[in-house]
Amino acid sequence: MNYFKRRPRIGIVARSGILRVTAPPGQSWFFILVVLAANAAVAVVAYNGWAQMALWLRIWIVWVIIGGVLALVYQLSVTQIIEFDALRLSVCKDIHGWERKQEFQIADCGELEWIRGSEGRPSGLKCKVGWRTVIVGKDMLEDEAVEVLLTLQTSLPAVAQKLCSYPNSKDRFITLGLGQ
Repeated sequence: MNYFKRRPRIGIVARSGILRVTAPPGQSWFFILVVLAANAAVAVVAYNGWAQMALWLRIWIVWVIIGGVLALVYQLSVTQIIEFDALRLSVCKDIHGWERKQEFQIADCGELEWIRGSEGRPSGLKCKVGWRTVIVGKDMLEDEAVEVLLTLQTSLPAVAQKLCSYPNSKDRFITLGLGQ
């Protein structure tokens, strides 16, 4: 059992021309304990020396504690919902009923693939939308991404062909590097 990573299972539902992928929040227990311990340590230090502290330091300590608690609540409550249909790719972040939704036209999308996470960048499904790159399935593992791509291929093959295409790729040609 890995105590440093909590990985809830994604849900994939394909019905009537729509593929819906639901990824519940998956934050590591180590991260949760570190944030709680840091907030507790700041609160204890603030409680012991509250009377001797300057006003700006009191405000800063309260701001740090509230910010840490809000960040933890946000990390533990954001559910990602990705929907594919014949016309749109929708990415929604749901925070207990509050939604932040982005929609992209399938005609503008391409090069959908899984990328490995690195420092400062989460793993997940990456898609090119016009000239910019969008990560649509943050913190998604490789086997989950493969499952999404396979389900997309079987339930919406025309959408999968458009999304997984590389229009300007020259991989099918052998280049000798003579122009260099």
